[in-house]
Amino acid sequence: MLFIISGMFTVKAQKAYVIHDFMKGHTLYFIQQKTDSETKEYYKLTDDKNKKTVLEFGAKELSKPQLNKIAKEVAFKSIPENNIRILGDVNFDGREDIVIHETEINDDGCYTAQATAHVFINTENGFVYSPSISEVYNGAFCVRGGSFEIDAKKKRIITWSAGGAALHVCAYYSVLGKEAKMVANFEEEGYYSMPYSKIIGKKMENNKWVSFTSLSLYEPEVHKLLSFDTKNGKGKVILFNVDNILYYAFQQNDEYRFISFAYPSSAEKADKSTFKFKKQNTDYELEFNSGSVKYLVYETTSGVGIKINVNEKISDWQGMTKEGSLETLVNNKFSNVTKN
Repeated sequence: MLFIISGMFTVKAQKAYVIHDFMKGHTLYFIQQKTDSETKEYYKLTDDKNKKTVLEFGAKELSKPQLNKIAKEVAFKSIPENNIRILGDVNFDGREDIVIHETEINDDGCYTAQATAHVFINTENGFVYSPSISEVYNGAFCVRGGSFEIDAKKKRIITWSAGGAALHVCAYYSVLGKEAKMVANFEEEGYYSMPYSKIIGKKMENNKWVSFTSLSLYEPEVHKLLSFDTKNGKGKVILFNVDNILYYAFQQNDEYRFISFAYPSSAEKADKSTFKFKKQNTDYELEFNSGSVKYLVYETTSGVGIKINVNEKISDWQGMTKEGSLETLVNNKFSNVTKN
């Protein structure tokens, strides 16, 4: 199957492999040929049941009938020099998809020179090349600090890039078949006003782009005293402290999980953002006001929640999946908390 190119190129190495453990139910044929000036590769993936070719990529001229005679059967992990891998279920249809990188590194304006990638979607009739998802994949790694994430829970492709130590850019994509469509794009300014990051961007609503500004909170970096999800599905209450200041945050119950309300919204506003804490036997209450709206976070032996008083109309948002307790405020002193 393999041959030596005569003339101006001298073949340095030729390798041919048969791999049975690359993807369940499939056999991968991989051929690599190196010369003084270039590296050529050929990939063929066949279905073990019907023996049909479901994916073919690369230098087809390397493929010859003698392949089965000279190809070496090996484990996939034993081949360090290969440019194919299982990407994951990138379109959330229950099938694993594949990405193959070209052998040549190109410098086409990216932050770091990289090899072009080709994403193949696993369909009932074999693997189909997706220009759309390939573009998203290549674009993700073209920028500084780029990443490409498949979020199975949200059913989104999420890309991140770093514009500096405190500036990050994120994009969300929905996927249908082999087409990716951007549904949100935003910048996260990390040093905006600690402990929060400022979010500025746009998202798709009713087939129209809508601009928005919000806050985000990276929960692992703060000390949470109490958190719970509201039973009405509106979001999550988070009470945490940073540098002896108590903060309240309400996190939206959507795929972005931004903070829709923060009290205080920054350390500079802490002296005007005070809480009143009260303990009654085994019950605890934490009260604060934002303008004319009154908030009361409560914890009893029977449950937890938050009451919101707007013009004397009280809404009781009961909580679930509680973590932590208001009891921690009994022996803690914060600069913006008074106790009764």
